[in-house]
Amino acid sequence: SLSPLWCPHSKVPMDSNGKRIKSNADLFGPHVAATCSGLSLAVPFIACEGRPLDDIPERKTDAIGRWNCGNIRWLLFKFGVVVALLALLLVPGLQQTLSRLFSPHSAGLTVKMEFRHHNRSVLLYAPEAQFWAKPLPLVVVLHGSNTSIHEMANTTRYYNVMNSALVVYPEMRIAHGLTWEYNASWETSFFRTLPGAVAEAGYSVDPSQVFIVGHSSGGSMSLFLQNNMPSLFRAGAAVESGVGHLEEWNNQSRGRPVMLIWNHNDPVLQEFGGDALYFSSLRQLRRHKPAGATANPWYVTEVVLPATQTSDIEYAQWMAWPATGGASAVEVVSWKTWNPTHSWASQRAIAGAFDASTVTWEFFRRMAQTA
Repeated sequence: SLSPLWCPHSKVPMDSNGKRIKSNADLFGPHVAATCSGLSLAVPFIACEGRPLDDIPERKTDAIGRWNCGNIRWLLFKFGVVVALLALLLVPGLQQTLSRLFSPHSAGLTVKMEFRHHNRSVLLYAPEAQFWAKPLPLVVVLHGSNTSIHEMANTTRYYNVMNSALVVYPEMRIAHGLTWEYNASWETSFFRTLPGAVAEAGYSVDPSQVFIVGHSSGGSMSLFLQNNMPSLFRAGAAVESGVGHLEEWNNQSRGRPVMLIWNHNDPVLQEFGGDALYFSSLRQLRRHKPAGATANPWYVTEVVLPATQTSDIEYAQWMAWPATGGASAVEVVSWKTWNPTHSWASQRAIAGAFDASTVTWEFFRRMAQTA
C-alpha cells in the first residue's frame, strides 16, 4: 500500500523499525501541501510507491540504468528543454513576436528600413513584427522643398503616434528638389506602384486604407493626388500648404476626405497669397458641396492644446464640413502663432502647439471608418 502523504512542517513518517519512509512528497515537494487542508491536488506526474529506504526491492536494469521516479522526472525535464529550444530555432522571430504580443507598453513603429523604388529612396517605418501578416494601413508622407526624407521623418515622427500601421517617406525624383511634378507620367506611376513596392519589402498593405499627407510643397502635392487618384488614396491632408497647379486638377473628381492645417502667421504661405490662398483652397476643396463652396462650416470648436508654462499659440480652431450630396468631407485646423513660422506643428518646434502628426493620423482613422 502507498505510504501516508507528508505535509510541510509535519512529522516525518517512520516505519515500525524507526526508519524514515520515502513518500510521494519526496518527489513532488510542496505541490502536495494542499492535501493537508483537505484539498485534493491532481499532480500530472507518475506517482511512486513509498517504502522504507532500505527495503526497496531490486529491479532488473537495462542499458540505461535504474528507472525510478527521479529518472523519469529528469527525462521529462530534458525533453521539455529540447522542445523549447527547437521551437525558438524553427519559428523565425518567435521570441520577438511573443515579447510584442505580451508587452503591456508596446507602442510606436520600431522597424526602420530604406529601399529604392523607380530610382528614388523610400524610408519605411513598420511595426516590430506582423503576426499572421495582417494587412496594415499605409500613410505616405511627402516632404517640402529642399528637404530630405530623413529630415521629414524626424520632423513629423509619425512612428511615435502609430502602432498597427505603416508609414513611408518617399523622396522627389530630384532629391532635395523644389517641387513635386504633379501629373507627369513618371510621378503618377511612382505613386500608383508604391503600395506594391512596400509589399515587396515584406509588408502587407490594406489597399482600402492608403492615406497621403504632406508639408509645404509636399502638402500641395498630397491635395492634388487625393483628387486625381481617388481610387488609390482613402484620404489626404496638407500641413502649411494650399492647392496648386489647378490647371492639372481633375475638377470632375469628387476627391477624397481632406484635412487642411493652416497657420495664419506662416511667412511662406504669406508669400503665396496668405489668406487669399487659404480661401481659394477651401473653395476648390468644397466645390462640390450642395450648399456652395463658400458655405460656413457645420461645426467649429477650439483645438485642445497641451498645458504648458509658455505658449506661442494665439488661437487654434477646428472646423468641419461633413460629406454631403456626394461631396467628400473637409476639415480645417485654422490656427495662428504669435511668432511667424512655417514649421510642422508640434511642441518640439512651437511652444504649446498641438501635434500635427497626431491630428492627421486621427483624421485618417476616422475617415477609414466611414463608408
